[in-house]
Amino acid sequence: MAMVDDQDWPRRVAILGVGLLGGSVALSIRRSRPKSTFVGLARSDAKGEHLRRLGVVDEVARSVADACARCDAVVVAAPVDRIAALVGEAAAATPDDCLITDVGSTKAGIVESVANSPAARKKFVAAHPIAGSEKSGPQHAVETLVDGKLVVLTPDDSTDRRLVEKADRFWRLTGGSTLEMGPDIHDTHLAAISHVPHLVSALVARMAHPEARPLVGSGWMDITRVAAGDPTMWTAICGENRGAIRKELARVADELAKLRAILEVNDEEALRAWLTEAQQIKQQPPK
Repeated sequence: MAMVDDQDWPRRVAILGVGLLGGSVALSIRRSRPKSTFVGLARSDAKGEHLRRLGVVDEVARSVADACARCDAVVVAAPVDRIAALVGEAAAATPDDCLITDVGSTKAGIVESVANSPAARKKFVAAHPIAGSEKSGPQHAVETLVDGKLVVLTPDDSTDRRLVEKADRFWRLTGGSTLEMGPDIHDTHLAAISHVPHLVSALVARMAHPEARPLVGSGWMDITRVAAGDPTMWTAICGENRGAIRKELARVADELAKLRAILEVNDEEALRAWLTEAQQIKQQPPK
């Protein structure tokens, strides 16, 4: 595999799933690659016209094969339970030196599935930009979404290092920085810092009694912000990472049991210590 030293690379990029993330990736790279062409997959004329009107992509295609033809890079920005299949379709339709990457927030299952296809494996580097919003859809795509954010790359042991370097260069064009991590480790960490917190946010939203809604303030709004996320997308995420999520939910149950025991005996010192530890963790800057 030749090293990428073309200052105009990537000249042609397919976005399979032009929503918030897929659209934002296109817009972010266009800042430094204004001559590049971005092709969006649109299964219907209405969706294609919507994407053209928004200006998120330059061209639209009705099939994966048509979207990916002659592309230097492909970004799969579909729900996590559909990513591996789309990677396979893209691999069959792209040139030998094409990079295929994704934006999924689960990695182990995707990497394992793609590894079963030699054609897909030699082009694919799994990625997860730690960026997003409770909003969805291409109308919310912004060129700055990935600026200053971390993009986790999760190649497996068989991934060609030159392909990883190509993926690193691609994702840095979005304005993000990159970090390599094993897919299983990624999924364990994301269960703790993203997937279970989303479920807890949804739980808090579900627990609000209708008669209490007039009393909600900024604290409740902050805690429940991510509960506004797409339920279909989050169902897929939880299904793909259910093993790690179940372990983290067990930890949540243990902490709640500990907290309930503290309150039952009105142990103010223990409660203060529990809250102080949480405060200190929150105040620590990300490393």
